[in-house]
Amino acid sequence: MHEFVYTCVVKNVTISLPEPVLEGLRARARAEQKSLNAWLRELLSKEVKQSSNWVEEFNRIADAATVTAPEWKWSREETYAERLR
Repeated sequence: MHEFVYTCVVKNVTISLPEPVLEGLRARARAEQKSLNAWLRELLSKEVKQSSNWVEEFNRIADAATVTAPEWKWSREETYAERLR
């Protein structure tokens, strides 16, 4: 069994799962010689990291994109002209 040392505040979470799902998760954890808790913690940590990486990559691509558009300055009157009709 692996020992996990927490370096930050941790919170407990309670979830409800159908028995077949729970047994399937336990089997996956056993196959990797981990407790269900450790296996789920690792799985969820990977998911958060992947999600974070996706957002960072999107922002990097968006920042690098160049868009050319004609110079245009909005005026208050033009912006609200349709509402004032």
